[in-house]
Amino acid sequence: MSNPELPDTAMATGNDEGSPGERSTGPLAEDERTLLEELDKPAEGTAQPAVEDSPEVATAVDDDAPLPGSGGGNDDGLDAEFTDR
Repeated sequence: MSNPELPDTAMATGNDEGSPGERSTGPLAEDERTLLEELDKPAEGTAQPAVEDSPEVATAVDDDAPLPGSGGGNDDGLDAEFTDR
């Protein structure tokens, strides 16, 4: 039950509707539409596909295997050293 003596909160106004990251289905104002168009463009040049979307990564995920790559050190002088001592 709503109490008219209490102020509205996010819960009462419906600001919590939808899933996180989900775009609102309501109409956008002109300045919001312009901003959204700018955000959808890549910063410089053309957009590159994400590494996570590659077939090699999908195969590694399906096989529960390590991701493909050359690996290597950290270049910070803290690499582990394994010996038979």
